[in-house]
Amino acid sequence: MKAFARIGVEQAEALLAEKDNVMLLDLRAARDYCQGHDPRAIHLSDLNLRTLLKITPKQVHLIFCCYHGKASQDMARLFAGFGFAHCYSLDGGYEAWQARPRLQRQPHSASLRQSAAAC
Repeated sequence: MKAFARIGVEQAEALLAEKDNVMLLDLRAARDYCQGHDPRAIHLSDLNLRTLLKITPKQVHLIFCCYHGKASQDMARLFAGFGFAHCYSLDGGYEAWQARPRLQRQPHSASLRQSAAAC
């Protein structure tokens, strides 16, 4: 059986920023996912698990996120067992993801805001 890696939020953010072939998979209950999730995340449930296993290319980097980082290890192990080459469990889960320091975005210039408001 192939192994998976446990990564922190900084490593996960770096993967998402640097690579085009990364999927962030959120394992939490649908209700919790709907109440808040990273906009890049896909909700992984029993309904789409089989489809993701079948159609996702094996070289895609898969980051699994659950509540606290326990269930994501099992899911990363499962996908690795199906031959996925890059499986990661997010240490600390969604709780750590929410607590991570976020990059400050530069505000748009006043002229850009004015032109956008005119639309």
